[in-house]
Amino acid sequence: MESPAIAAAGTSRTQLYSAPGPPPPRESRPGLLPIYRSFTSRPSRWKSRRAAMRARVSGPGPKAMMDRLEVTVKEVTNWDGLSMDPEMWYPDGNCLVHLYARDCTSSSMWGPAFLIPLEFLIGLDCIPLLERFLAGSTGSNLASSNREFAKGRLGSEYTSGRYDLYIPPPPTAEGEQKLLCRTATRNFFAWICGKPLVGESLGQALVGLLNSMSEYRGLNVDNVEDILDYMEEGGYADFGGSPVHTLATLHFAEHFQFENLYVDAFAHAVGMYDEVIQSPEYKCISPTTRSILDRAHSELQYRLSSTSESLSTFLTDELSPTHLGLTAASRTHLDRFRDFLTTYWISALGSYPPPSHSSAGFSNQVLLRMRTEFKDLYAYLVDESFTASDCSPAAAQGGVCVLQS
Repeated sequence: MESPAIAAAGTSRTQLYSAPGPPPPRESRPGLLPIYRSFTSRPSRWKSRRAAMRARVSGPGPKAMMDRLEVTVKEVTNWDGLSMDPEMWYPDGNCLVHLYARDCTSSSMWGPAFLIPLEFLIGLDCIPLLERFLAGSTGSNLASSNREFAKGRLGSEYTSGRYDLYIPPPPTAEGEQKLLCRTATRNFFAWICGKPLVGESLGQALVGLLNSMSEYRGLNVDNVEDILDYMEEGGYADFGGSPVHTLATLHFAEHFQFENLYVDAFAHAVGMYDEVIQSPEYKCISPTTRSILDRAHSELQYRLSSTSESLSTFLTDELSPTHLGLTAASRTHLDRFRDFLTTYWISALGSYPPPSHSSAGFSNQVLLRMRTEFKDLYAYLVDESFTASDCSPAAAQGGVCVLQS
């Protein structure tokens, strides 16, 4: 399957120059892409590793990062695919990133898109990217510097100079393809800097990011672990109440055949089926997954309906003399216990059966509460140490056996 990551482009040499200030903001234009801005402040290896690198750069970086880490929002900002991205413009950075070819007419119109510390790239083993696109780079020197960085002795020549990366779309790309290529590049740098992704589809953006990581990083890294850490840190792995995150992860897991992640996201998608089928991400998952999702939802609704019907009478039919042979004393005890449970749940829920949010059965909250309390009741009543080979007292024969102390 063709990777959406940026295709290779020729490397040219040029004199390095000091970075200009960030270009002024521009008016919105057609083709703006949503930014999936939902990062959280939860710790992870991904976050701590990048925090250690950023500590080597004087100044805290863009102020927007600090504000963003405290709130969770989605798709609140747009990016036009070419102009400067303020979230990846570090005042103390020394590497300008251009999303077009050197000597391109776009240079006079847009200028660089990002300004970041070069040591971010070296520290995360992005040597293949630098060898291909860094103006005037030499692979042997960069590889040596990477080894020094790993030992904490990054050469001063890569922290004090100014550098340029020119990463154009492939020559054959036209129109929307150019925007997709630039989006993939932008998202790779968003991962490096710990910023949110952009794209028409979050799932496709995650697929493109892992492809870019595989293309632009060395061999001695675990890209899958790093992107999963990134998804956790960004809140993209939080499925509760978020059809977009759920479907995006489902698409990502299906594309790369990550079984456990697929099952986890699929289970959440079934549970919020009515919401996921309305999400723009729904069209991005495969027809096969959509078909399985439909069947799983129908089966879940049938089981919930059957369970609710049984619970509404506390298994009166299933525990009747027709299906369960009990002595008269045991039957009386069971009926009294059922009456006790009914009284308890009327007191707890206001009525029993409780009012339902739909005709399919009990609400999720009621079912979860009943499951928890019946599980505790089972643990209290059942003697799990008793086996079929043990002898029961004659008085306990007949169908209802309760351990008495």
